[in-house]
Amino acid sequence: MDAANVSDGLVATMANGDNATFTVDNGTVMINDATVTTADVAASNGIIHVIDKVLLPPVEEPALEDITGVAAGTGVHGALVAALAHAELVATLQGEGPFTVFAPTDAAFEAAGINLTTFDNDEANATLADILLYHVVAGSVSAADVTDGMTATMANGDNATFTVDNGTVMVGAATVTAADVAASNGIIHVIDAVLMPPADEVVEEEPEVVDPFAGVDCAETVGIDSSGFAFDPVVVTIAVGETVCWSWEDSSMPHNVKEIDGFKSTTYVPNGITSGEAASTVAFHHTFTEDTTFYYACQPHIAMEMFGQVVVGDGGSEPEPASTTESEDTPGFMALGALVAVIGALALMGRTDPEN
Repeated sequence: MDAANVSDGLVATMANGDNATFTVDNGTVMINDATVTTADVAASNGIIHVIDKVLLPPVEEPALEDITGVAAGTGVHGALVAALAHAELVATLQGEGPFTVFAPTDAAFEAAGINLTTFDNDEANATLADILLYHVVAGSVSAADVTDGMTATMANGDNATFTVDNGTVMVGAATVTAADVAASNGIIHVIDAVLMPPADEVVEEEPEVVDPFAGVDCAETVGIDSSGFAFDPVVVTIAVGETVCWSWEDSSMPHNVKEIDGFKSTTYVPNGITSGEAASTVAFHHTFTEDTTFYYACQPHIAMEMFGQVVVGDGGSEPEPASTTESEDTPGFMALGALVAVIGALALMGRTDPEN
């Protein structure tokens, strides 16, 4: 190649396979950074151009490793690499990417108290993976891309907020101590603290409301009045075959329903109808299948005359009091009559016999 064939910007492939670039400026020819001082020196088998420097082939830069490889080689991210392996995320971060990883140092892991031996089941490992993915952005985010107040969605789905103040970049509460560490599939930013994902908001489920009388047809419902010492209503009337429900919830005092043997009696019916032990919440029902009057009391407050009654149908038959008047046909009546007759006769004899 003679000097006449050299043009500015010409690239020639050298015998070693590397390229060299020519520049031509005001008649001065350069090849890379060497200047041609004498051109077109003829030889039997070619041309010589004299230059003022030895040309050194370009140094091949070693191929970049992926993010996990770069992290493993820093000397301060052993805990991070071990955690990625424990959570089975190494293959993920060896993927095509690009990824941006905010990489806590070993000191940051120690300060966070993260001990991989405690992540010993599927649930714990899922928690570890959630923490680690909160350090990863799916995409390339260089330091120049970060602005104050910027929010990024991390690989676990949660957001992280950045602050920039006088050249100091923070993500969450962690400070970026080294930025833009290149990897073949992304960028690493070294940080001084482990980022913890925000706690998931606990949504309290409304407790299921269970109707204690589901499927029960309450003809009447009895509760407790505002005084706490009386049933409300005190007396209910229903038809035979109907059901009465007793219901109160969170009352100030415990109450119950317990059968007694008569109106305002203090004698309980053995094996009688009862709601059980007195309680502040009661849901009790009973179906009455015959004409009767059901008398009951609140056992803890019977001294306060806390009584109630249920009239079923015609209320049932009341026992009739025994008759105190005997008929003339009864033996007692005839004996009394005979006695009166004898006394009358004696009195008459006394009047007719002067000696007596």
